[in-house]
Amino acid sequence: MFGDKGRGLADALDGREYVVTLRTCGKALGCEGALVCLPRVLSDTLVNKARGFIFSTAPSPLSAAAVRASLQLIRTQPERRERLARLVAFAGTRLPGQGSQIIPVILGEDARTMTVAAALQERGFDVRGIRPPTVPAGTARLRVSLTLNVDESMVAALADAIAELSA
Repeated sequence: MFGDKGRGLADALDGREYVVTLRTCGKALGCEGALVCLPRVLSDTLVNKARGFIFSTAPSPLSAAAVRASLQLIRTQPERRERLARLVAFAGTRLPGQGSQIIPVILGEDARTMTVAAALQERGFDVRGIRPPTVPAGTARLRVSLTLNVDESMVAALADAIAELSA
């Protein structure tokens, strides 16, 4: 969703000498793994000096193909990013959003958070409770992840349900 043509927040760093960026392939691409973007001289060094690491953690051909296909969709279908940006903006009017498609709704107490998450799931919302040790003690939260599988009415219904259940 971020960066020129959806290339991520680190897009502006591409092509700079001695800059290494790590691009994850999880949430935004719907895949797994990550891409390391770096100058050729550093890439050659890794290939020659870290072969055990590279070959023990290489993605399967299927995973690599899925990442390639996701990157192609991002490049060729900007309307998807634009639609998600509009959905994020709308969610920001109803939920404590931070301009991202991943919205933490901090409830604080672990048990309360997990109870609210379970109730939301019973109502058909795929919202997960996140608690320590993943987050600091006292900051348990709901993780709302917006995708193109929802629309504004569903986000509004979720916001209403969260308000009702966490009151």
